[in-house]
Amino acid sequence: MTFIPASTQLLQAIKTNNALKVEELILDSDTKRDLILNHINEHGKESLLNLIPRFRSKGLIVSIENIINI
Repeated sequence: MTFIPASTQLLQAIKTNNALKVEELILDSDTKRDLILNHINEHGKESLLNLIPRFRSKGLIVSIENIINI
């Protein structure tokens, strides 16, 4: 079994517009803030922002908005 880093899993989920998987990966991460910031720094914020309306966790939405400063 191969270990796939959370950042790679997050990127794949975002590229496939899988909002549920993106939300799950972020919520299950011990380093939510770092995971989000690393993704934004490497790949930009637009694709992540497009998925936010589909998230079920309002707390996660607020957290991401605060990190991105929107």
